[in-house]
Parts: sequence; C-alpha cells; structure tokens
Amino acid sequence: MQRWRPGRAIPKNGYLQEFVDGMPCSIVFAAASGRSVPLGFSRQLIGDAAFGSAGFRYCGNILTSAADDEGAVEPACRLTSVLTAEFELVGVNGIDLIVKDNVPYAVEVNPRWCASMELVERAFGVSVFGAHAAACREDVLPDFDLRSARRQVRASGKAVVFARQTVTVGDTSTWLEDRDVRDVPRNGTTIAAGRPICTVFADGGTASECYGRLVERAAEVYAVCSVL
Repeated sequence: MQRWRPGRAIPKNGYLQEFVDGMPCSIVFAAASGRSVPLGFSRQLIGDAAFGSAGFRYCGNILTSAADDEGAVEPACRLTSVLTAEFELVGVNGIDLIVKDNVPYAVEVNPRWCASMELVERAFGVSVFGAHAAACREDVLPDFDLRSARRQVRASGKAVVFARQTVTVGDTSTWLEDRDVRDVPRNGTTIAAGRPICTVFADGGTASECYGRLVERAAEVYAVCSVL
C-alpha cells in the first residue's frame, strides 16, 4: 500500500482509495439475525517507528476507555448496525475506520476474528469466541453494553515489536512468565529485519498513557536483542 501521486501508473490489479487524514481506528462486534452488539472500540497503531514499523503496516491496537474517543464511539456503533443489516453479517466481525472530527469513515469490513478482539477479552472479560459460536449456532447475542463497560476499565493495548535490523534475541525465559509479553521466541533465535520479535501488552488510564507504556515495553525488548 502506498500513496498515489498524479501521473503515476496504477499497478495491474491495484485500485485507488480516498485518503482521509484522521485517526485509524476499528470497532469489533457480534452479529446475528440483522442485529449487532458492539464489543470494543480501539485505535490502531500503524507504521509506528517505536515498534519497528513503517508506512501503512499494522503494529497494534489500543482499546480505549471512556477517557478517550467518546464522540466517535456512538456513530461507530450505529455503523455496525447498518452494515450488519446490509451484508447480513453473522458471528464476530470488525470494521476498520478512519475517524476525523468524530466521524467514522469505513475502510473495510472484516467478517472474521480481528486482532483487537483479544484486548476485548483482556479488558472486559468477554469470551469473544463464545459470542461467535452463540451467534452462529443459536442466533444469540451477548448481553453486553459497550458504553457502560468503557466507563469501568482502563485503556488496554498491544503492540507487535518488529526487528529494525537483523538481530539475535538474548535470554527470553523471563518473558514466558510475563503476562504482558506473548509470541515469545526461543533464546538465541535470529530474526530478520522487518520480521516480528514478539507482542507486548500494557494498560493505562488514557490511550496516551497506555501508548507510552507500550513504547517502554518495546524498548525493553530491543534491549535484549543483539544486532548482527
């Protein structure tokens, strides 16, 4: 994915999409029988150099609480209802959004498990797979109120930490006991530049605070990696 400039040829099988200058976000929800129940609203981390990413590459999410994004959540929830009815969605789904001035612009609909759903489980204690199975098998949706739930939790985030250069990881044994580190490589594993090293998690009172803690955790990961 790259920005198109006037005069540049469009690659075969490529397509143009309007660029909206806003915040990349997403909302995940369960759907059945034309109805939807929103499960979580998050900001997306895209192309962030703090995690070894660049361009439009996905590198994480921050599930926000009532301290952030309140103005965008309600219209995003309405969007889940419209798209559920329009496309007859069933089970758990996600919508990637760009939010500008609290207006969500839909980028794509993902009728599948989405990366931010584990944050929903982590923050709210909701079994997303259970919600998916119930929606698909029984047309039953979870008794869940996202607006209320957001007022009772802190922001929760995760970031995929990519190798900036080809590296060898050091002792990762302590990572196995840390609930805030996942996808742990073995000691001494060589990881090529641009490949993921692991995933880190953090919480915070606000999305900004949560982001700062994710950056700190990423720095700790880079500290135990030796550049080849």
